[in-house]
Amino acid sequence: MHGSGANPARSQYADLYPHSSCTEETLSQIPGPRLQKQVSVQTAKQLLQLFWPDFIEVNGCIFAAFQCYDDVEELPGGKTETESFINHTHVLDEFQNGATSENRESVSESLDAVEESYDHTHPDFVAACEIGSTMAKMWAIKLKLDYPERRFRVYYTQYDNPIVRFHQVRTHEPVWLTDDALHAATDPSFRNATIYDTDYLEQPVTRTAPIYLH
Repeated sequence: MHGSGANPARSQYADLYPHSSCTEETLSQIPGPRLQKQVSVQTAKQLLQLFWPDFIEVNGCIFAAFQCYDDVEELPGGKTETESFINHTHVLDEFQNGATSENRESVSESLDAVEESYDHTHPDFVAACEIGSTMAKMWAIKLKLDYPERRFRVYYTQYDNPIVRFHQVRTHEPVWLTDDALHAATDPSFRNATIYDTDYLEQPVTRTAPIYLH
């Protein structure tokens, strides 16, 4: 029986590992019941498709299954451009958040144009950047596991809305963004960008110099 004020969910870790160096301070960092069960199992299952997605192949192209709903028409730039476009995922679009604002303007009686803007100082934007950066690494690892014989590039970029995208590397088509182009970039979209290449997973390419916003 736990003493007054003890957290059973935390105390069970101490019971499971009686010889560990866990202290009350470290145990206090383990989430208790108040942080549990805030997300349903079904929601968690849906989130898996975002963080650890299934991939499907269509006409030689690989797509994240949750982004590929209909027959895919190849874009004029080829398969690499097609994959880069369809697979690009705006992190803030996937979640409720307080960093996104909408400005609606009526184009006609039946059509409204929606322009979204983002507050990059909002905690939700900062969190989305952390999520997107981690997603890119997870996608790269999953692609390497699912298609070990193929090579992919996974990109994380952020400006108005953090974005993750990927494509296969093909000898006859240019990549979406080269390592050198990232290092030389002046576009603010690439100020905190990372590239994962599945042939060099342990050596991601990141910005080495800041890009100043005007």
